[in-house]
Amino acid sequence: MDSQTKTQMNIYNQLRRIIENHTHMDEQPFMLNESMSLSPREVRTIDFLGQNKNKNVTNVATHFNFTKSAASQLINRLVKRKLVSKKISKHSDKEFHLSLSPEGKKAHQLIQIMTNQRLEMFLEMTERFSAQQIATTSEVLEQIETMVNERLKRFK
Repeated sequence: MDSQTKTQMNIYNQLRRIIENHTHMDEQPFMLNESMSLSPREVRTIDFLGQNKNKNVTNVATHFNFTKSAASQLINRLVKRKLVSKKISKHSDKEFHLSLSPEGKKAHQLIQIMTNQRLEMFLEMTERFSAQQIATTSEVLEQIETMVNERLKRFK
């Protein structure tokens, strides 16, 4: 195996470890307060609803690639926990518009703080790289993302 192939294999293995560690980290509950934690799906759903107005269960299912049934169950859990409000649509008795409750808005603010902290850490870490290194990394990651998306299409 030549030097370039070894380096490519190392990059591949590093990416796998990063993905595995990120997945593990992303599976951890988010402590909203001393008595309530949120699952990663709940966090992402609250964030989605906080950033997008006038959404319904179908929008949630489509955005996260869930079944409508799974999205509905998730939303119902968040409604029960008083984080999301459901209101019947003016256009259809079968459709509900979703919004964050006052408690859901507080949760969304905490999620945004966590997201901003992660972004700040990333920006600090990447400050030491040159513009060319950043551009090359971006190109490589775009290609990897394209490859992953192509592989995902095979499962749909």
